[in-house]
Amino acid sequence: MRIAYPSVTRMGLGNNLITVAKAYLIADSCGMHYQRPAWPANEHVTPPTSNGYGYYFPASLPERVRLRCLSSLHRIQKRVPIRLGPPVLAFDRPQYEQIGITDVGQACAVYLRSLGLDDHEKSVVVATSGMWGAYAAIRRARSWLRELLWSHAETRRRFEDITARMNGRLRVAVNIKMGSYGSARGRFEEGERCVRLPLDWFVRVCRLVRQACDCEFVLVTDGTADELEPLLEEIRPVHYLGESYTDVLGLLLLIDSDLVVCSNSTYSRLACFLNDKPYVWIADTLVRHPSGLYGCLWRPDATPMPTWLNSPVRPASGSRDAIRRCVALSYDFAALPPGLVRYLGSGGRLPIEIGDDLLYGSLVPLE
Repeated sequence: MRIAYPSVTRMGLGNNLITVAKAYLIADSCGMHYQRPAWPANEHVTPPTSNGYGYYFPASLPERVRLRCLSSLHRIQKRVPIRLGPPVLAFDRPQYEQIGITDVGQACAVYLRSLGLDDHEKSVVVATSGMWGAYAAIRRARSWLRELLWSHAETRRRFEDITARMNGRLRVAVNIKMGSYGSARGRFEEGERCVRLPLDWFVRVCRLVRQACDCEFVLVTDGTADELEPLLEEIRPVHYLGESYTDVLGLLLLIDSDLVVCSNSTYSRLACFLNDKPYVWIADTLVRHPSGLYGCLWRPDATPMPTWLNSPVRPASGSRDAIRRCVALSYDFAALPPGLVRYLGSGGRLPIEIGDDLLYGSLVPLE
């Protein structure tokens, strides 16, 4: 028996799918069976269900029983010196950073080899949890994650219904996170933090994008029509306001877009990770380079990025006319950078010329 499984939590989908992808890659690299998680109830899934995100990714009764047994066995083995059953190991941040290999599956294979457990005939169970390693650690799982998100038939049908209304024009997805997030109150601090971004920032971004191209906006949000009225009135995006079970639907819309305007959330980050097109991030929440000209998403010593990816980080290269993977616009920006205007004017057909990406620890210019 060789099994890898993720320990998911009550956190949001963007957090948990990093853990899920790590378990999948461990199974793939180490000759193991990937065990789907049994999702707990989660307040982010509305209306609430007893199995949370299991509404989209259900686990069968035998799978739930197996997971319960493996979790119990893991707790027993940590307390009792006599081994009962196959070894159940945790592959978490300490083991990962000790190995020093970016890909989590390959790192775990080296770790098991060091313990003499790399033989595919030997039984071993590996559990993993948390966001450590972030997107660099799971880059190889992008296609698998996309397939997982597409696997929910009802969500896929709703996605197709929405996209059929968009007339094939350049598609700009705007993710506005409201929900339990507090307001930024007109001021920002460096570093990642989960706050509502000012609605007028989104409206100004959309207004200038519309001036640069013929496009269709799609709104991905957990907010209400009353909260979002200024944007709805001026921008008139396609949206699903008032509908239930939109967690995966919103991700599919973001992933399929030609440009993503992000909230300061793990949900936006996950969508951009699975979308190869440019995205816009608010510059004020980024960690400033000493020059004041560049910013990055995480502090050098912060979870979840491994330290060897965080420092040293080279300043972004190229001119403002280049089409960049990531565009960082300050709250009080006055114009879109020329590279983004050029990309929009091409109908999203021109390729990214500078791939420096916040998601992998890069510094990007602050506009």
